[in-house]
Amino acid sequence: MATAILLVAITVALYSLPEKSSEWLRSREMIRKLYLFPILLSAMWFGARGAAASTAFATMVCVGLAGNAWPAEVSSQVERVGEVAVFWLVGALSASFFEQQKRFIGQIEVANDNTLLALAAALDVREHNTGVHSQRVADYMLRLAREVGVRDKGTLDDFWRGALLHDVGKIGIPDKVLLKPGQLSEEEWAVMRNHPEVGARMLRKIEFLRGPTDIVLSHHERYDGAGYPRKLKGAQIPLGARLFAVIDVYDALTTDRAYHTARSHSDALTKIREMSDTRFDPAIVAAFVRIPFEELREIAKKNQTSLLFASPPVPSLHQVASVLSPGS
Repeated sequence: MATAILLVAITVALYSLPEKSSEWLRSREMIRKLYLFPILLSAMWFGARGAAASTAFATMVCVGLAGNAWPAEVSSQVERVGEVAVFWLVGALSASFFEQQKRFIGQIEVANDNTLLALAAALDVREHNTGVHSQRVADYMLRLAREVGVRDKGTLDDFWRGALLHDVGKIGIPDKVLLKPGQLSEEEWAVMRNHPEVGARMLRKIEFLRGPTDIVLSHHERYDGAGYPRKLKGAQIPLGARLFAVIDVYDALTTDRAYHTARSHSDALTKIREMSDTRFDPAIVAAFVRIPFEELREIAKKNQTSLLFASPPVPSLHQVASVLSPGS
């Protein structure tokens, strides 16, 4: 839009000059050179196609196809052709440069995300004996974010990275606390509750990870204000952290842990609904319930996890007796 406005503004300025005023000829040449700005902007924002479109428009004006008279003198004609050639040369070179920069930045982002995946997997192996928990909840997170209407790519990237690194602060928790099989003491819980702040301090030192810090710091806050570390309540809790709170509990319920076996999708939803308006934002719970089970199952399968829709029925005493006494 900005480039189109610039192109139109330059053209209007060019047409507003007197048609046959010799003293304005140099001004006309200067104004035509201003077409280089929208050409460069188009190349930067839209790549080769944008640069070509802006250059074609400037060419139409300069060669007389858009009402701007073609000069009669041969020297002026040669100069005008040179101007057009410069437009196309600048458009082509700038488009090539900016597209190379975008590819380079994309490669850096991929490398960064692969590094984060490796770090998250290492932390998962330490705590869960599996390297897929963090990536699974990050993928769940993206689906729930889209369900509540988040479309901005930068925000979605921050949400994915925040979910992936939600427990990065546990790198500072001693194994005797983190891996303790039984109940934690009050002193041990105090140590464990430090991990959101430890993780947030780590991420704030890295420029591209400052956005995900909200999730890392606030993913243990509760909607009713009884969470930690800052006891935030309701909308005070960042959206990403409110989304992730539902995802984290859902994943904990539907996967095998040291303290319980995996529950079914239906059982997990029942439990999450029970905690709506206390632990979770009710609007986010409602959005999560709307996500089809098949989509969640595909995400789990992609991350090497099975997901059961409903728990198998518990056999009756009569059925158990029939199995134990098949001849009766």
